[in-house]
Amino acid sequence: MKITDVTTLAVGMPLAEPLRWGAMWTHTRGAVLVQVHTDEGVTGLGEAGFSVAFYDRIKPVIDGTLKPLLMGQSPLDIGALWQRMYEATHTWGRRGMETYALSGVDIALWDLLGKLTGQPVFRLLGACRTQIPAYWAPSLKPADVAARESQEATSRGFTAIKLRAGLGLEEDVRIVQAARKAAGDSVVLTVDPNMAYDLPTAITMARRFQEYGIRWIEEPILCRSLTQYLDLHARLAATVDVPVSGGESLFTRYEFAEVFPRKAFAIVQPDATGVGGISECHRVAVMASAWNVPCVPHIACSSVAGVGLAANLHVICSIDNALYVEYDAYDSPIRQELFVEPIVAVNGVVTVPDRPGLGLELDPVAVARYRMG
Repeated sequence: MKITDVTTLAVGMPLAEPLRWGAMWTHTRGAVLVQVHTDEGVTGLGEAGFSVAFYDRIKPVIDGTLKPLLMGQSPLDIGALWQRMYEATHTWGRRGMETYALSGVDIALWDLLGKLTGQPVFRLLGACRTQIPAYWAPSLKPADVAARESQEATSRGFTAIKLRAGLGLEEDVRIVQAARKAAGDSVVLTVDPNMAYDLPTAITMARRFQEYGIRWIEEPILCRSLTQYLDLHARLAATVDVPVSGGESLFTRYEFAEVFPRKAFAIVQPDATGVGGISECHRVAVMASAWNVPCVPHIACSSVAGVGLAANLHVICSIDNALYVEYDAYDSPIRQELFVEPIVAVNGVVTVPDRPGLGLELDPVAVARYRMG
């Protein structure tokens, strides 16, 4: 069996109301899908990066650099192909769009391997569970809206909620306060300021959030370098009692290797669509387990929450140190329609598909409807 083609596809839809997190936002919801085709007619499906907005930058990397390396190769040699792609870009793309592109191809290769062997990916990786509790992840909203959405989450059976922050210090406290009152004391709350703070502010906010029983604060400090990222979050972790999580901004196991001895994060959050695919996300999770650190992969809310959700879910269900799966709060049409059998949370729990590969099948009618490139 040989690889005959590698293609990219942009799917998405404009939003009437932007999704916002920290100081960032988007008016479009969608994903960059990657397909690896073979001479036996079996195709693997992946997702590259966190947003359809990256399509124009990811596609040239795949078409111009990665695809020529893969043509004619066996899709079964996932480790060798990962190394070949990484070495081809490491002098100019150790982090960023090149790693996003590699991630999408790697996920597609795992989906393909599962289809060829008749096994779901989580079993190929080494199954630990078939379902996991989800935390509800809405957009950044004012306190009154956060309270309503928290009530909706609990009414749908979710026992954990990730709140966004970044509207200003007092408003951020009001968001957490309102959500706690609406959700009740038994619901797990986490807070994600998405790098909205500097270190002194992050220390202040973590201490104020602690009053409301926050399980962790996610990647709160704006950083411009890897050294700064690890140093400032390690200093925060050593100063406050609220656990600090992070890692969505890190690429490959080589950057995560610095996290554990520095004790920067109590929970690590790689994303298979950005860290280097299922291969690398699983490696990071195993590294974390060796350090007795939980792994709760990041899943971008700006995506269609389909392939990226599936890829991370299969990793989660193959490791012994997972706590939750991140679950987008909004049932947009594209998420409901893009796949024949989409992954959905039932009473706050997500079950991994037991079908071959990722367990997803694109609906061609929906693909045509939402195609953007």
